[in-house]
Amino acid sequence: MRVLLVNPPARNYYGQLGFNLLPLGLAYLGASLKAAGHEVDALDLQVENRTMSEIPFHRYDLVGISADTPRFNRAVELGRAAKAAGATVVMGGYHPTFLDWEPFQRGAADFVIRGEGEEALVSLVDALDRGKGLETIRGLTYRVNGRIRRNPPAYLIQNLDALPFPDRSLFPRQGYLSTFDGRPVATLVTSRGCPYDCYFCAASRFAGLRWRTRSLDSVLAELELLQKQGYTSFLFVDDIFTLSYRRTMDFCQEILARHWDIRWWCFSRVDVLVKHPDMVRLMALAGARTVFLGLESGNQATLDHYQKRITIEQQRQAVRLLKRHGIRVYGSFILGELHETKRMIRQTIRFARKLRPETCQFSLLTPYPGSRLFQQLERLRKLTTRNWDLYDGLHLVFRHPYLSARELQKLLREAYFRFYLSASQVPRAVGEFFKSPVQFRQWLERVRGGLDVFRNLKYA
Repeated sequence: MRVLLVNPPARNYYGQLGFNLLPLGLAYLGASLKAAGHEVDALDLQVENRTMSEIPFHRYDLVGISADTPRFNRAVELGRAAKAAGATVVMGGYHPTFLDWEPFQRGAADFVIRGEGEEALVSLVDALDRGKGLETIRGLTYRVNGRIRRNPPAYLIQNLDALPFPDRSLFPRQGYLSTFDGRPVATLVTSRGCPYDCYFCAASRFAGLRWRTRSLDSVLAELELLQKQGYTSFLFVDDIFTLSYRRTMDFCQEILARHWDIRWWCFSRVDVLVKHPDMVRLMALAGARTVFLGLESGNQATLDHYQKRITIEQQRQAVRLLKRHGIRVYGSFILGELHETKRMIRQTIRFARKLRPETCQFSLLTPYPGSRLFQQLERLRKLTTRNWDLYDGLHLVFRHPYLSARELQKLLREAYFRFYLSASQVPRAVGEFFKSPVQFRQWLERVRGGLDVFRNLKYA
């Protein structure tokens, strides 16, 4: 079969700031389909600017669309257009996994794949190609005589080494320049699943609480291949890349032993880092440049309500530790937890300024489908909208006990302006100009984009 895989565009804040990462999930799906003998093309509308009429849906037997919640409305538009052109449409990703009925209700899909999709999608395409039944395909939702049928959940893939490497050739390499050094960046994942179940997050519900890893040999082989293709910058998008001390140490030692001149970024947790300062030191020696940390709040009560299982002091220690070894910190904070007042949110803003991560991301608490937060607010009928465009971290989409949408959005603006226009950030940005004009130019573009977004922000 001829298959087109599509990544919908984002119309939110981060989509406008150019944080474009290769859609790794689609690259894995494409590689799996090709290995099964199917013809595959892909289209990332985040980096390839095409109108709906310019997409040749009619050339394909099946169109696969991946969708998270903020982009789900775009996915619906794409699905309807593909169906109108005569293609069969399958949707997957976070949003269709947890609200699998919605693509059918909105006339945008013929099938939904829930959870990890490599095995289910290949089975579906094979079945459609050969006219076989669908009853045995785990994780598949479809219609029978107008009624929705859900097959049993898919098994999580235990042997990740059995998957082919993602097919990055499906996407334009120059569309994914690193926002940190201006070079083409290759996105990798070395593990799936997250043993933490933060209240606002759906990751462990999608990929499981059990942490599943690729072998070190598999990861190193992919890195070696990518270097032969000219990549020297890498972003590991594992939920917690450093979860295993031994695995991280072995990884760094292998990079040093091979004398690889690479730079890389990863996601971690503050409690993991402060427990292993020697690991952080080795990460820096092995090329780690930035670590992304979900700091979330400068108030311990809020952290406890989020069920983060970290402390304020661990946050301070982790940031100091990373800075000591020359690793930049990208910290994210969530404002508007259900118990928070203005005073508590401003405490978080002050904390972020004192902590001084190189980059700070602030967003409003957003109940994404699949999270326990979404389930609670839906049960209590406190959601104020199901316009998924507003589930972007910039809008309040539920009734907050203490703060209005306008008040929270003003606090969000205040957080960004007070952090990025602080006495420490402006000189740092000027310093970046002399160290790396490319990075400084990108910093200016992000500031301009952010100002445009906030100027046009609508109140939920």
